[in-house]
Amino acid sequence: MEELRNKIESILSHYTGRWGIVIMNQTTGEKMELNPDMAFPAASMIKVPIMVEIMRQAAAGLLSLDQKLVIDSAAKVDGAGILKELRPGLTMTVRELVTLMIILSDNTATNILIDLVGMEAVNQTMSNLGLQSTVLRRRMMDFAEARSGKENMTSAADLAHLFAGIASGSLGLPPAYSAIMLDILKRQQIRDKLPFYWPEELVIAHKTGTLPGAEHDGGILYLPGGPYVVCVLAAGLKENYLGLQMVASIGKCLYDHIS
Repeated sequence: MEELRNKIESILSHYTGRWGIVIMNQTTGEKMELNPDMAFPAASMIKVPIMVEIMRQAAAGLLSLDQKLVIDSAAKVDGAGILKELRPGLTMTVRELVTLMIILSDNTATNILIDLVGMEAVNQTMSNLGLQSTVLRRRMMDFAEARSGKENMTSAADLAHLFAGIASGSLGLPPAYSAIMLDILKRQQIRDKLPFYWPEELVIAHKTGTLPGAEHDGGILYLPGGPYVVCVLAAGLKENYLGLQMVASIGKCLYDHIS
């Protein structure tokens, strides 16, 4: 993957900031990494660990994906998502809330699910899975907590480990739960980063994240030659649109290289 590394480093030379990148061929195990263990504010990438913990608790019988939760006015928060726009008192299943948390990055759904499973449980599971930099410290849109130092964090290596485990079914969960997560990730609606230049029919199961000065995207790219795990995290950006351009350019570079 040395040629791919050179191409990506050429793209990065046009931008300022910092980045963590992991690209792995899941068939051969061949890997290209740049700052894989560098910790970043997770933004909405933290929703992938939350989803994994929900599936773990569902598999353990601690909750049901079909149980219904009420979305009341107090639960609604700003930012990404659709639930804030809908009537209070609406009921949704855990499965539906997980779907909204991933495919629309719904912050209200995320906070309801954090309260359901507990931050400590998410962090303990991530630690048990061997993740070094991933920690859930605050609910979505709680910027006061973020300013006090309670920021959610992750790394490209940690996310690559999670995505690879979801794809291969090696996270210690029954296969049905990995299949549910893959199905949800494949229905991602936010496609302005890694897949921006890709053919519409190309399948990627992924999650994005955005904060001021940070743009992330990562997941599993399905190609005829086999799946690739791809994670690109970027922070310290002068403008977010530059991060969008950078991640999209890396996506195009990867597709062109593999194709």
